[in-house]
Amino acid sequence: MKPVARKHLNEVQYARVLALFGVFAVHASSSGIAGSNPESSSFMIYNFFNMAGKIGTPVFIFLSSFILFYTYYHRELTVQLFQKFYKKRLLYILVPYVVFSAFYFWFKVYLNQNFADIPLLLEEFLVDLATGKAHYHLYFVFVSVQFYLMFPVLLYLFKKFAFIRRYAIPIGIIVQWAWVLLNSAYFQVPAKGSIALSYFMFYFFGAFLGIYYEKVAAWIANWRKVWPGIALIVGGYCYMIYFYVGAYYDLRTDQWVGNNKWLEFGWSTHAFFAAAVIFIFVHFLETWNVPRIKKFMMEIGAVSFGMYLIHPFILMVLRMYISGGEPLVFHSWQLISLLITFFSSWLIVRLFYDFVPYCWIFFGQGNRVLNKPRKA
Repeated sequence: MKPVARKHLNEVQYARVLALFGVFAVHASSSGIAGSNPESSSFMIYNFFNMAGKIGTPVFIFLSSFILFYTYYHRELTVQLFQKFYKKRLLYILVPYVVFSAFYFWFKVYLNQNFADIPLLLEEFLVDLATGKAHYHLYFVFVSVQFYLMFPVLLYLFKKFAFIRRYAIPIGIIVQWAWVLLNSAYFQVPAKGSIALSYFMFYFFGAFLGIYYEKVAAWIANWRKVWPGIALIVGGYCYMIYFYVGAYYDLRTDQWVGNNKWLEFGWSTHAFFAAAVIFIFVHFLETWNVPRIKKFMMEIGAVSFGMYLIHPFILMVLRMYISGGEPLVFHSWQLISLLITFFSSWLIVRLFYDFVPYCWIFFGQGNRVLNKPRKA
């Protein structure tokens, strides 16, 4: 197969930022939900952002798959290629994961003053490290590592069989739902969200777009003719947001009477439509004359992995000093803590990239703004 030149896509960085906004919306709204009256309008607002933001992890997985297949599908498969692939993931993904797993685990031990049985704590840490449970957000990295391990086999299958390439999207949906149903009936894995099979529709969707990117990008660029298709995708996303947010509002207010499989359907389908809408939107954004917005998004996208890793710590510390209060004070603190968490996360990661040697150990591969840019 003749190699195809692949241009750098600013659109990927824009999409990362939108996925990151979803992650921050979920984590920052959790205390607002817990501290609000279920019958209040504020509860409905917090519930909306908490559930609408659930696109974060699946969209990041979708983007990761897209980048991998966009980058590697048109290359010849060699041992050297995969050696370089795994070296990068080991250094820039797995090492920061281990560092932050240890950080969060032992920080929580310190907060709880639970140093009585060090051997037992070490055993618990190793179990958490091996299962992505050292802190609530690290399962995403754990799932990503599972995909990295499967990637060479999947890449070979996609290159070998045209059927898999052409029907990647329905195949991914079938595999994911087969896992959901089988797990419900037989396996009973409690933390199924930490298993890669729970995200196969997003992984295969990203693979499909990565392989056929030029055709898909041309379809989006031809929006004046294909606008009914785009409108259908946007409409599907809007309806699924309504369905998913409403279902969880009913669940949280003890009004839900449906089967839990509908909640699974709402999450996966609304996130799937969100991935498609974001992919289309960022291609439009790239054509718009909004340099300041694009510069901001390029910067946040470049440090998004580090911000993902560090932001729960900042949020945790802030919440030690937020203990309710009058409604105006309480709701103001929710917004203030979100802004502080976002910008302080960015600042910490940016300062590390610019001034701390071997910063990849903490936050993975990044770029410098000051001084000479670091080579990739």
